[in-house]
Amino acid sequence: MAKEEVDRLKWFCMGMIVFFIVTGCAQQSQEKLQPAAPHSIAAKGNDDLQRMDTAKRLVRQDQRVDEATAVIVDHELSVGLKVSNFNRFFLKRIRKENHDRLKKQFPKPYQIQVTTDNKLFAELKKMESEQRKNPSYRTKAAQQKLKKINEDMKG
Repeated sequence: MAKEEVDRLKWFCMGMIVFFIVTGCAQQSQEKLQPAAPHSIAAKGNDDLQRMDTAKRLVRQDQRVDEATAVIVDHELSVGLKVSNFNRFFLKRIRKENHDRLKKQFPKPYQIQVTTDNKLFAELKKMESEQRKNPSYRTKAAQQKLKKINEDMKG
């Protein structure tokens, strides 16, 4: 019986070592991320589609983000992130870091919301495609839909 306990202890220790190596590497790769150089959003004009692309490009710099979507309606920027595998354990940190990065890039008039929820990501992606098809997608219905999504993000 002592031999079995020793074998279990060996496997447990090996598992813990692998876990610490993986998490250590994940944190090391986060430190290598370089934020995009801030530039004046106002200089690019009032093109929301261009700003949406900028927001998506900015959050995609994070290696942990598999896919991103962004919607802007009346100075409300909502960003959805798709995160998978081991990175799902760090959702709160991923949301916070990307929110802070977006906050630096987009000045005060923008209200920024970031979500990693898959259902909200799908809704934002659908809204983004509608907005790309019709750039004047600023109807009252679009505002209400985005407001509902933002309320769902808060819980």
